[in-house]
Amino acid sequence: MALPHLVKYIYNNGTDEVIRRGKKIHATGKVDLIEHDDLTSAVIFRVKDDTYSTYYKVYISKFRDTETLSLRCGCPYNLGEICRHEAAALFQLQEMLDKNLLGEKHLHYDQRHTVVKMKQLELKLIRVLTEPQTYIEAENSLRSNKANILEAKDERVVAELDYEGSIYRVVIQKK
Repeated sequence: MALPHLVKYIYNNGTDEVIRRGKKIHATGKVDLIEHDDLTSAVIFRVKDDTYSTYYKVYISKFRDTETLSLRCGCPYNLGEICRHEAAALFQLQEMLDKNLLGEKHLHYDQRHTVVKMKQLELKLIRVLTEPQTYIEAENSLRSNKANILEAKDERVVAELDYEGSIYRVVIQKK
């Protein structure tokens, strides 16, 4: 059986002493999750030192792939790639991923009341800011239903759009 990518990263970048002490810190429950952002694949752990009663914050970002993985610890260790606190945090993170404790689920964003501020209104930018399926549906809808422009002045357009029997008010304004 292959090792999980975070554990493999620990063994590839940590010294024997760092790995041993990182395992000890993790096994004694001295690693606490402070913050998790699934959108950016970033976590922050609070790790208690195994020798002293000192706590360090360990910042881990882009943890989905070891090629982009970024680690930072507040301790003064500088003798290797990773310190024992980062190793303990990575062991904890791998355990949480294995147990699905970070909420691996498909996120759905309701964009009905989204306000986007942009300098220029470009089709390319709109495409980037919307889901592909939503963009295709909007494009098809605008081919069959035309917007009713209510007001257009002072770099502001107010329109109504009939979509599936409901009337939506759309405001496009240059700031």
